[in-house]
Amino acid sequence: MDGGLQPAIPEKLTATFMPNTNGVYMMVSIGVITCDTYVSHPTLFKKGQEPLLFDTSVQGNLDLNQNQAWTEVCKTGHGSLEHKVLTSSFDYVGPFTETVLMGNLAIRNHQLIREHASGRKEYFGREKLYGINMKITNLEEANQFVTKPYRKGWELSNL
Repeated sequence: MDGGLQPAIPEKLTATFMPNTNGVYMMVSIGVITCDTYVSHPTLFKKGQEPLLFDTSVQGNLDLNQNQAWTEVCKTGHGSLEHKVLTSSFDYVGPFTETVLMGNLAIRNHQLIREHASGRKEYFGREKLYGINMKITNLEEANQFVTKPYRKGWELSNL
């Protein structure tokens, strides 16, 4: 969901599978896997069987573990053993985050409308986006979603 846009829940996923409107569902070959926001209460639903709730209590505090691992990488440096086993290294999550954010821009651009004098509406934002250095290069109107105006003294100097 982004900016109020939310996908329709397929008819196969009744209130049994998705008790609230927040979370994730994955339709897989053996059934449906769901979880609440922040991946809590992961559950597998197989046709004709009782739901299987995964026990995540043995994982410990994932936020604490991740934060400690990331701090160790900051201390030991790029290329260290700690860096190589880190599951969220900037080498990976930087480009991945950029990809996800471009997807968010595409969703928002999908609704950009121009109304002509004749009353006809044109959805002009429905095209492939290209960007570099935090700027969409082929559709100026899309840049309104890239960043926001900052208060005086809080501007980002590298943009």
